[in-house]
Amino acid sequence: MIIEDNALVRRAHALEGESIIALDTEASSFHRYRERVCLIQLSTREETYLVDPLAVPELDPLAQLFAQKAMEVVIHDADYDLRILAKYHGIRVENVFDTLVAAELINEPEIGLAALLGKYQGMKVDKRFQKADWSMRPLPDDMLAYAAGDTSNLIAIRDILKEKLIAKDRWTWAEEEFALLTDAPFNLPVDDEPGFLKMKGAKLLKPHQLAILREVHAWRESIAERMDRAPFMVLGNETLLSLSTDPVRDLKDLALKKGVGDKLMHRHGRDLLAAVKRGLDTPKEQWPHVPRGKRWPRDNDYDDRVKRLKQVRDRLTTENDLRLGIVASNHMLLEIARTLPGDRIALAAMPGMRRYQVKHFGEALLAVL
Repeated sequence: MIIEDNALVRRAHALEGESIIALDTEASSFHRYRERVCLIQLSTREETYLVDPLAVPELDPLAQLFAQKAMEVVIHDADYDLRILAKYHGIRVENVFDTLVAAELINEPEIGLAALLGKYQGMKVDKRFQKADWSMRPLPDDMLAYAAGDTSNLIAIRDILKEKLIAKDRWTWAEEEFALLTDAPFNLPVDDEPGFLKMKGAKLLKPHQLAILREVHAWRESIAERMDRAPFMVLGNETLLSLSTDPVRDLKDLALKKGVGDKLMHRHGRDLLAAVKRGLDTPKEQWPHVPRGKRWPRDNDYDDRVKRLKQVRDRLTTENDLRLGIVASNHMLLEIARTLPGDRIALAAMPGMRRYQVKHFGEALLAVL
């Protein structure tokens, strides 16, 4: 475990000569309100190193290492790791190989890391620590061993998947997908939607119910932030929704609500009840509303075009032994049906469309329009 600045500098310098390195991270988002990177795992073909970012918060040596385009960084399901490294440490990984994306492109039946390790390395992964609290210190030896296992065999998996990609003539597809991963953490769309509206089921509520949800959600956020606990550990989403659709008027009824335990009642019962009352008392003109989706001009043939596009997409998927979204996602098919690109140039210009999709499947998709 690397827990000192000088040790990290030395290790990063020693790794500069490597052409390939495996990377993984463990974060605190499942247990803590304040998300942070709690552990970084690095593996060469021979050795594995664990870096403690809570002890060594300045990760510039790693940022310089991963910025080298000549160094391939192998990650499984890279999106989250790249985002948190960029968000909290400003790290940009220039040359990514995502084993999950590679597995998708060759249509592996199971694309999870445990499944790939089992299939290609004969390993059985212990999943006990998938939802462990990685912010705890000291980390026990069995958790450290589990973390090291996430990267110690990842390069070997990469080698196998790359061979299969080349054999299927899909290596250029992978290169295009990997390049997009590098930029993604730095081009995230602005998300100004209130947190309470992001809850599953919230957008089905009526405005006066949303007023209550807004208040009880804000109350939960304040408690979770103060305790540095994940919000669901304070009170579950189902309970918040239930309080919004079937609000209580006194502490007795609150105590009977599913999900409201004795400890919460003792510590926060009155404050939670007050939040419900604030929602109930919200004037009608201040009720929140779910933003309406963009309205499109009526098009009687639109649904038929979508149906035909899906039929062609499904046929191409079967003929080429692909996962469903590789030819085109459902969202992309809807956009094609709506915008009616007239040729492959217009198709290629559509946001999210890949070059390999246009090259291999574009003509067939355009033909049904």
